Amino acid sequence: MGRHKVWRALAKKMRRKRIRQALAQKRDDLLQKEQEKREKSPRYQAWLAEQNVLEEFRHEEESRLQTERDRQWERDEELAQRQWLERQERLAQAREEKTKQELKIREEWELEQKKLKEVEEEERRKQEEKLQKQEDLMRQIDDFIKHGGELPPSVNISTETHPDKPICPFFSKTGACRFGDRCSRNHPRPGISKVLLIPNFYSHFGIDQSMIDEYDTDLMLEYDDRETYQHFREFYEDVLPEFEQCGRVVQFKVCCNCEPHLRGNVYVEYASTRDAVGAFQKFQGRWYGGRQLNVEFTCVSSWKSAICGLFFKRRCPKGRSCNFLHVFHNPANAFAGADHDYGYSRRQWKHSSRSRSRSRSRSPSRKRSRRNKDDRNNWRWSETPEPSAGSVNGDSKQNRDQNSEKIQSQRRRKVKDKETRRRRRSCRTSDSHRKERRRKSSPSHSVSK
Repeated sequence: MGRHKVWRALAKKMRRKRIRQALAQKRDDLLQKEQEKREKSPRYQAWLAEQNVLEEFRHEEESRLQTERDRQWERDEELAQRQWLERQERLAQAREEKTKQELKIREEWELEQKKLKEVEEEERRKQEEKLQKQEDLMRQIDDFIKHGGELPPSVNISTETHPDKPICPFFSKTGACRFGDRCSRNHPRPGISKVLLIPNFYSHFGIDQSMIDEYDTDLMLEYDDRETYQHFREFYEDVLPEFEQCGRVVQFKVCCNCEPHLRGNVYVEYASTRDAVGAFQKFQGRWYGGRQLNVEFTCVSSWKSAICGLFFKRRCPKGRSCNFLHVFHNPANAFAGADHDYGYSRRQWKHSSRSRSRSRSRSPSRKRSRRNKDDRNNWRWSETPEPSAGSVNGDSKQNRDQNSEKIQSQRRRKVKDKETRRRRRSCRTSDSHRKERRRKSSPSHSVSK
């Protein structure tokens, strides 16, 4: 049963195949007949000829286009090759230029290095010569200080800020100018002289803070001229013996001006140039009161023209802005012989009876014991911060600590006294206000109104 079904399916499949083959054969025969019929037609023959012509034209056109494309490609290739060669030539030229530039730069650098080396050698040679000259000069100066003789001419060379300008009158008289080196006039400075100037050597709260009284009137209420002068006496007794160790001092002046270029300036005049040079060598770069000293040679031709003559009469019209010297009176009328040219040497110093406080109250003067001259090195003279073999001061660390403690204790006492006086003033002010209120609130006052 199963085999018959398979055979039947296979027979049907073969039958369909034979039918398809017969139909295909019939279709091919019809197409063959139609093709033979068309070939016999003149129109078909003409169409075939036309198609052949078109085909030949297409082949010829394709050949022509292909030839043109080949020629264009050859031209493009030739152009590309030429451009590549030109680019290679430019690159080679650029490399050559770069090599030449590098070689030139290297030659210039070597030449510059050679010049720099020559300049350095020249500077080193000049520096060595300068050091040698300086050593010889210092040797001559030391020999001049120790043994006397003539001063080396290379030392006594004056300098000027504006040689072609007129001389500044204030600088020629006092050795200082409020404009400094910015002044439009000439400032001649002697190389060596008998007068030493130490700018801002003396420092005190009374003169350092006096310029701001106009803006802070309470700052200077507790300081008067007596305290400032007492502090100056201590400074005088501490500093003058140090200067006298170098030679005979014929003039010693300390400025109490308020202007910055004169404030605390100290002028020391020696009897001989030799002593002045020795003092300059000793005090230049030395430390005092925590500040380093800057010693200068100056020329004061006349103390009468340098010092303000109206200052001691309390009639100076410039006041704190005066550019002449306002100096402290030396204790015991010292150096009076050098003061004859300005005529007030024998007058006694008159302390100001005016107090800067609003209540006109005098602050109690504190008694200060006069220090022993042997202990003057233990107060404010100090060593340079950098330890060196040639240190001008041999104070011990223990003495410096004691000095700093003394200074701090004095400052604390001053602050404490100042606060006490301020509280007293405030109490008096409050009492006066209280009395005024009581007076206004009293019955008699109301009846009178």
